[in-house]
Amino acid sequence: MAESSPLIDRRNLGLAALVVLAGLFIFGWTIFSAISEIGDGLTRIEAPGTSELNLQEVGDYTIYYENRSFLDGRFYSAGEGVPPGLVIEVVDLTSGEGVDLRPPAGEVTYDFAGRSGRSIATFEVQRPGTFRIDSGYPAGSEGPKAVLAIGTDFFRGALYKIGLGLAALFGSIAAGAAILISAARRREREEKRLREENRLIRSR
Repeated sequence: MAESSPLIDRRNLGLAALVVLAGLFIFGWTIFSAISEIGDGLTRIEAPGTSELNLQEVGDYTIYYENRSFLDGRFYSAGEGVPPGLVIEVVDLTSGEGVDLRPPAGEVTYDFAGRSGRSIATFEVQRPGTFRIDSGYPAGSEGPKAVLAIGTDFFRGALYKIGLGLAALFGSIAAGAAILISAARRREREEKRLREENRLIRSR
């Protein structure tokens, strides 16, 4: 009796493996890219201090307090909590009017690339322009120097890339499994056809 051949040949095994490896590569690249880009969209300023920012994107901006950070060649390390008495004001220099600050919708914390921060306030930019951000302590009081980071929802882009990476990973696994299942079924049909032909030949 002839020895039966494997249901899946090396070519299909290799193709399925390549598809899965491609998915793993895309997944790894998107995760690395997402992590690398987290925080790149934030503008950092020293607090206490005064800075002018050119904000061209309309919408909500979040202010993050970074108790551990790096800015202009200097390392900052302060307490995890926002220093008592720290006052932040945002002024639209186009109109000369102050911009209302409000608590963030949900607290966001992060700790990566040597920086640790948390969201402390949100303000709305209704039209592009230059905004002055003043931060300081009441007269007669002192507090630690820290870093404020200002930007839009930078986690959204990272989560989008992570989602793409997961989709590529699971999609490649599904595609690899489909290749193997299809190859096995084709081989089963071929072997069934050969067995039927042999049976007809022997019955003559």
